[in-house]
Amino acid sequence: MINGVINVYKEVGYTSRDAVTRLTGILRQRKVGHTGTLDPAAEGVLPMCVGKATKLCELLTDHRKEYVAVMKLGIATDTEDITGEIVESTDYSEEWYIDNMSDDNLKKNISRFIGTQFQTPPMYSAKRVNGKRLYELAREGKVIERKPCEITIYGIKITNIDITNREITIKVACSKGTYIRTLCKDIGEALGCKAAMKSLLRTRTGDFYLENSYKLDEIEKIVSENRLDEIVIPIEDIFKDLKSIDVSGYSGILLENGGIIKLEAVNQTDIMNGVRDGEKFRMYNNGEFKAIYSYNEMLKAFKIDKMF
Repeated sequence: MINGVINVYKEVGYTSRDAVTRLTGILRQRKVGHTGTLDPAAEGVLPMCVGKATKLCELLTDHRKEYVAVMKLGIATDTEDITGEIVESTDYSEEWYIDNMSDDNLKKNISRFIGTQFQTPPMYSAKRVNGKRLYELAREGKVIERKPCEITIYGIKITNIDITNREITIKVACSKGTYIRTLCKDIGEALGCKAAMKSLLRTRTGDFYLENSYKLDEIEKIVSENRLDEIVIPIEDIFKDLKSIDVSGYSGILLENGGIIKLEAVNQTDIMNGVRDGEKFRMYNNGEFKAIYSYNEMLKAFKIDKMF
């Protein structure tokens, strides 16, 4: 059984669920999960958790993300990207765009979107409301009130301004739950000309980067060549920044069963002398990775967070 994470490059045309289904077939293993939805029209980094690593899906979804997006100015659509129907357009002159698409004006308007804020999810999104996906309601012609969600935009960089085609390319660093389509729409509103997202490329999720990702066809070829170990990231490597504790004997039995392990049972001087309340550790039983534990100062003991 394969246990670990594969940094998948989801291509345009696949839903995230499609990508999971395809990888399941390639690996011939049923337990596969993704770490954050990418729209069919979007592409880029979509780490996949396999086997016991599926317990990591929620954790990896929370990581910081980075995108490259192209905005099309002058239109608003029902989906907030160019795949939808145009619901509004602005017929401004070339001179207007020359004046308003200057680097200084764009930076001034875009800078207001940096920081922590509330964003309303688009109707065409996978977010659930009362047990139903918003896009399912949208396809039924329904528009319902959506509760704004807190997000953080860490930075927005303008990388290209194309006045002729009325397009702007931006690089965005943001938190989980940010809809780049909605950000593009909101920037268009701020500029006064409307905007819809033309394309989206996710370049980073946490420690997973575009340059180290693999398309599904590439993964299929790697599997056929029996080289899968080269691209599967072991579960313990996801927690490489945490200190490790290796136990044995009775403590090893406790660890195997997710039990509490007393500080005094840990025969590691650096751990015993410098442990902090709430600090997380990689736990090993005779050198074999088993779980993530947290230290509880009140109990003077380590308690389980996640067993693998």
